[in-house]
Amino acid sequence: EFITPIVKATKKDKEISFYSLPEFEEWKKDTDNHHTYNIKYYKGLGTSTSKEAKEYFQNMERHRIKFKYGGATDDHHIELAFSKKGADQRKEWLTNHMDEVKRRKEIGLPERYLYTKETKA
Repeated sequence: EFITPIVKATKKDKEISFYSLPEFEEWKKDTDNHHTYNIKYYKGLGTSTSKEAKEYFQNMERHRIKFKYGGATDDHHIELAFSKKGADQRKEWLTNHMDEVKRRKEIGLPERYLYTKETKA
């Protein structure tokens, strides 16, 4: 998979890239002067300038995430996510995930991110 930032916060020569909205929201909450940064939201490579796209592709180690096949467990999760037959199971899976996100928030645990600034290939 090839990942690109979802949000960038820029101030003078300082640029901070975020790979998830919760990570960005957490930064805003922890950064008193966040309003002094220029914030740009990205919808994918189409939002990026040609200069930014070149930067992404010049740093493949940062932006390419390699997956490792885990056997039957991965097969099950792919089926769960994409099978037309599994709509009810998928709804239950997503509901359970959202309940867990809510529970973690209620007891003050940090949110889990799929990708962060520290995510490496």
